[in-house]
Amino acid sequence: MGVECVNVLAYGDEEFVRAFGYRSYLVEGNCGDLTRLLRSKVDSDYQNVTRIIVEPPVAWRVFNSRCRLGWLNELVKGPDVTPEGSVYCITPVVNGVVTIDESVDHRVEPTFPDYLKLYLTDAGLDIPRLIDDDYIAAIKLLLNNRKYASALKLILSLIDTLGYIGFGPIDNCFIKWLDQYCPMNEVGVTSEELWELRNSLLHMTNLDSRKVQKGTVKRLLPAFTAPENDMPANVEGFKNFHVYRFFLKVLPEGIKNWLQSYNKNRDKFVDFVSRYDTIVSEARMAEQRLTK
Repeated sequence: MGVECVNVLAYGDEEFVRAFGYRSYLVEGNCGDLTRLLRSKVDSDYQNVTRIIVEPPVAWRVFNSRCRLGWLNELVKGPDVTPEGSVYCITPVVNGVVTIDESVDHRVEPTFPDYLKLYLTDAGLDIPRLIDDDYIAAIKLLLNNRKYASALKLILSLIDTLGYIGFGPIDNCFIKWLDQYCPMNEVGVTSEELWELRNSLLHMTNLDSRKVQKGTVKRLLPAFTAPENDMPANVEGFKNFHVYRFFLKVLPEGIKNWLQSYNKNRDKFVDFVSRYDTIVSEARMAEQRLTK
């Protein structure tokens, strides 16, 4: 018995997907053979398939992200095709021109596993485990080995990443993410103060950003002690920043609040996928290394 493979043609302009169509084949072969077959059929298929209007039109990145989250299984249904278990080849047709070089192959095994396959469960995308594998595990490893400067840099980089994923490439997404989701009062510092520490520490590995040098923002002194240990708010011109309390209490609470926003608005998963696809992932790099 052959394997079902499906040519999916997405029609639109430079900005939006406005329609799609598909044609299925039942043939023998492995994923690579089937994909090559589908590509060879694109020129004839794109003119002959019945087009289904996408209303309202969606941006290409949204279309691609929805496909990666299983949207095609809902769209491509009928007596002639069973989406689950099929091999897909998605080809954009932009302003009537087939862009075959941008085809996206589904069900073809990549050099290393797609993180969506690793973290997509029956309950949805397991974002906490993904964040833990890509960031939290490495931070804990550094802290346990007393590599405090490197651990703090990675904590601050994580906030950068979460801000970008949550709000996109906007100014002050670091500050906005902290203000919206984290109880910063528990460590007695502001998001702007932490942003200035981030700037000086990541760029120069010191504590004096330009605003700190000008005296417009207080200089933070990272302190590494047990979360339950209190410390004076200020010491010798510095404002204490309780790193362990932030990492073990404030940041997890922020991530929890942030994830709840996805439960309230499921459409945000599309933005998550399109943005996280661009992130250099610790887990993905490890998988790539293991496969070589």
